[in-house]
Amino acid sequence: MTAPAARAIGVERLPMPAGHHDAAPLAFWPAAAGPTPGAPRPAALVLPALGVPAGAYRRLAEALSEAGTDTGVAEWRGGGASPVRASRRADWGYLDLFRHEVLGGIAALRARLPGRGVALVGHSLGGHLGLMARAEAAPGLAGVLTVASGTPTLRFFAPKVRAQLRWVLAAHSFTGPLLGYFPGERVGFGGRQPRRLMDEWALLARLGKFEIAGRNLLEPHSEAARRIPVHSLSLPLDTYAPRAATEHLLQLAHVGPEAVERFEGPGPLGHFDWLKEPRGVAGRMREVIAAWQ
Repeated sequence: MTAPAARAIGVERLPMPAGHHDAAPLAFWPAAAGPTPGAPRPAALVLPALGVPAGAYRRLAEALSEAGTDTGVAEWRGGGASPVRASRRADWGYLDLFRHEVLGGIAALRARLPGRGVALVGHSLGGHLGLMARAEAAPGLAGVLTVASGTPTLRFFAPKVRAQLRWVLAAHSFTGPLLGYFPGERVGFGGRQPRRLMDEWALLARLGKFEIAGRNLLEPHSEAARRIPVHSLSLPLDTYAPRAATEHLLQLAHVGPEAVERFEGPGPLGHFDWLKEPRGVAGRMREVIAAWQ
């Protein structure tokens, strides 16, 4: 049997299905090689970190595509190619991102790739949204892979990072009521963000609770949700998602610490700088996702 012919890598724009308002089109990189024998492998949907535009994940998407994984990258509303910006009149929270950008992104990939499952690859805040999708047993969800993702709960951080996060929380408590949004581009954290999303993030930072309206949004609602696999890559030089914070995030999602892998492969291994040369991380991601077929 001859190997599938390689295709040139090029990005496509997939429209969101009707009803997913304010969600930017999905950036999509088809697998560079044709279909592989056997059961079809899940596609990957990358969920970015807070304030990081989809374009920052181009190298990761290309690496996954070259390795044979069809890959989409979501664009959070309020940044990058999104048509909206946070303001007093334009506000949103975790549930809005989940219902539109995450569920819409899964639906867009499934429409482009009929019959295929989707693995969510969540970076930092994206890991929170990915685990929310697992809790709801989102249709077509094959698994959740988080990287450099944990809770921002203060007690898990070194003193320097803890002091920085306290400054962010204090800035938000002042600017939220005053401006109606969080001016992260001025504060030096996360870019411009909606007030409600930062209110929910602040609760997680202060109290270690991922709750909205008194409900833990990461807790699986069914046995089917519990069976959806989770794998977390912890980076040894990551000061913003130390292993303890990652284990705490998984604990909230009722996932044991055995799901955490300390990744020590090639490339930079900090919270953001792994995106500069992501091939090592992408190779491990592909192995994990392939096992979920």
